[in-house]
Amino acid sequence: MTEVAHILNSPIAAFALRAILGGTLIYIGREYYEDPLASFRKSARPLPFDPWVRRTLRAMAGICLWGGCFIFATAVAVQIFGIHAHGLAVALLTIATIATWILLPRTPSTGGRFRLWRL
Repeated sequence: MTEVAHILNSPIAAFALRAILGGTLIYIGREYYEDPLASFRKSARPLPFDPWVRRTLRAMAGICLWGGCFIFATAVAVQIFGIHAHGLAVALLTIATIATWILLPRTPSTGGRFRLWRL
């Protein structure tokens, strides 16, 4: 019988688990960034319609999206290419930031409802 520790010790399983976790965080981050209040509309207690709530949830979704990109980039660099170095951390931070900026969904126009100032 194969033990679970031996299965998880496999490089293929390690990459698959990290890629699934990173992809899931990217998916969740994109969904919440696009419409931060979507999952709260059907909750028992409605959130107040304040602009700071939407901005705060969108910022947390951006962090979630960045984390998913970082996990995925780390899985590719370490498990596939076998790169281990201190300079890799700076490169992965940069790659994750660029990937986050590329993967951010376009937000629909709010019609100026959430603007704090007028240009």
